[in-house]
Amino acid sequence: MLVALLLASGLAPARPPLRQLAAPAPADAKARVLLAMRGGEARMSAAQAFGLYAPAMGVLTSNALYFSALPAVLAARNSGDLGPFNPLPSTIMIHSVFGWLCYGLAVSNPWIVASNLPGAGAVLATFAVMLPLMGNSHPALSACQLTFVGGAMATLCLWTGLVFAKVAARATLVGYFASAIFVVLAASPLSTIRTVLSTRDSASIYTPLTLAQCANTLLWTVYGVAAANDVFVYGPNGIGLCLGLVQLLLKLVFPTRKR
Repeated sequence: MLVALLLASGLAPARPPLRQLAAPAPADAKARVLLAMRGGEARMSAAQAFGLYAPAMGVLTSNALYFSALPAVLAARNSGDLGPFNPLPSTIMIHSVFGWLCYGLAVSNPWIVASNLPGAGAVLATFAVMLPLMGNSHPALSACQLTFVGGAMATLCLWTGLVFAKVAARATLVGYFASAIFVVLAASPLSTIRTVLSTRDSASIYTPLTLAQCANTLLWTVYGVAAANDVFVYGPNGIGLCLGLVQLLLKLVFPTRKR
């Protein structure tokens, strides 16, 4: 993964990439933003406000998403049992966070880098603590192992292909890859939907993860549409928002039973 991140930093061509998320604002535009923040006469446009505040808050919600499962896993380590906790989303997060890190480096977008770099440590720690707790009999063990190995091989194949791809197309290819993994991540909490419907108990849908997903995808969708105008921002996050709302609906309709 470290090699992939180092390669990603060299993906951006000498000229701006085709899908640069946010072109640098002119000096006078930056001055107007600073003046507005200081209470001056200038006022930020809606696009400027969304381009500043949405990704700034998105940095917080993205890292909250990646850190959300760590407290539950640490508590499970003390008890020796994962209980109803679904380990599959935490496994997919490993590939998602590194995919977005590579994309952020490829298009030189500091918002995307900042929203994933701290979370990378959290998801790796979560997986390292979680895996021994699954033992040999956990029903999701095979799925998590296959996801981890399959995702790693897919990442290696991507970077092998990028070496031979045209420079201008590299950031776009990484964008497609990161977007696809994120959609899978956003849908993964619903992998237990059959159990939720049959037992009428949503304990396997982790509430902090669902709330973080809804808040995070909402902010990045707004930023992608109103400021960045980038399909790799608003596309997967818009889908993730819809999937998060489905999870939230299930939590409301089938509340978690007290144990």
